[in-house]
Amino acid sequence: MKAGLEHMLSITEEFYSLNNTSANHQKYVLISNSLPLTTTSTILSCGISLSLSSLNDISFHFRYSSFYYFFFRFLGVWFNIKGSRDFVRKQIASECNSFAATLRPAKLSAKQVVYLYNSVLIPKLEYRMQVTHLSASDCYAATRSVRSLVKHKANFSRSLPNPILYLSQALGLIDLSSHLTQCHVNNLFLMANSSHLLFSAFVYL
Repeated sequence: MKAGLEHMLSITEEFYSLNNTSANHQKYVLISNSLPLTTTSTILSCGISLSLSSLNDISFHFRYSSFYYFFFRFLGVWFNIKGSRDFVRKQIASECNSFAATLRPAKLSAKQVVYLYNSVLIPKLEYRMQVTHLSASDCYAATRSVRSLVKHKANFSRSLPNPILYLSQALGLIDLSSHLTQCHVNNLFLMANSSHLLFSAFVYL
């Protein structure tokens, strides 16, 4: 495993050299779940010996962490060794609250707000939650501020049943929980069709 990591990083450093770019090695962190899971974990140093060449003369050390509750981001998506959903749930709620607070004073119609939510915010939430599945109650709580905003813009009573907002014949607001379930199912079928191993497992089941 270490040899494979060193080989990939050596190629990466050569790529940086060819493109006249660089990376901040001080920010490199190696996350591992192979060590005992504890609530307190010391960040250690892990030596990496890269293959030296005319394009690479760098050898560096990772900061090595096995912190059980540590959240880390990769390409805008947050991960956690424990598999905790707490951070993502709070992040989604914060995104929805920020969206609602920004648009509430704006002179927009209910349909315009719904369009922005469906076309701008939903894809963003979908991307952030692609490895995290929140329960229907979590999604309902996170999007409470958006539903309140839509009712306000449409001059609806706050007591109006929420399912009416999701009707395609009405405003067509996307239900976050149903949308995410559909996305996860679609991704599962895509993986099943692109991997012979997964396809065999589906046939077996």
